[in-house]
Amino acid sequence: MTEEPEPQRLIRVLAFALRHQPLRFGVALDDEGFAGLDDLVVGIRFSHYDWATLDRQQIEDAVRRTDSERFEIRDGLVRARYGHSVMLGSPGERRAPPPVLLHGTSANAVDAVMTNGLRPMGRAFVHLTSNPDYAAQVAASKGGGVMIRVAARAAAEAGDVFYRAGRHVWLAKAVAPTFLVAVSSADRY
Repeated sequence: MTEEPEPQRLIRVLAFALRHQPLRFGVALDDEGFAGLDDLVVGIRFSHYDWATLDRQQIEDAVRRTDSERFEIRDGLVRARYGHSVMLGSPGERRAPPPVLLHGTSANAVDAVMTNGLRPMGRAFVHLTSNPDYAAQVAASKGGGVMIRVAARAAAEAGDVFYRAGRHVWLAKAVAPTFLVAVSSADRY
C-alpha cells in the first residue's frame, strides 16, 4: 500500500540521507553537499517502499515548511546546510565570523570542552550560532545543558576557519579552549 509521507518523517529521512548516509539512498554529494533532487526522490522511493509515489513537489513542500536554515534547494539540487557526519569539501561560505558565537552542550561535557576545546564529536564540524535563543534551546535539549561563549573573531584571527551555513548557523573544524567561556542562560553573551 502506498501512502503520502508525513512531512516531519520525510524531513528526518532527508536529513539522514543528506547528512549521514547518501550512498544508502543511491546519491552522491558534491563538495558543498548538494545531491540531485530527482535522484534523491528515486533513492527514497526505493528505501521506503510505502512512499512509491513520492515526488519532487512533496520534498520541496516539506523543505519549505521546515526551518529555512536546515536545507537548501537550488537549480534541481538539494542539500542539508549543516549537521553532516560525512566530510564535505566546502560546507558553506567561508567568512569572518562575528565577534561572539555560542554553542549549546550538556553539563557533563563542559569540563572536557573547557580542557580540550570544541570538537565535532561524530559530526564533520562544530556547530555554532549567533542566535542566543537558539543556543539556549540547544543547551536545554541537552538536559539543562550549558552554553559556551566562543570568541569567534579572535579564533579566526588566530587562524581558525569559519563557515556560514545559514542565517545564524556557523561551522568550524574545532575551537581551542583559549577562546571559550561557559555561561549560564542568565549571563550576558
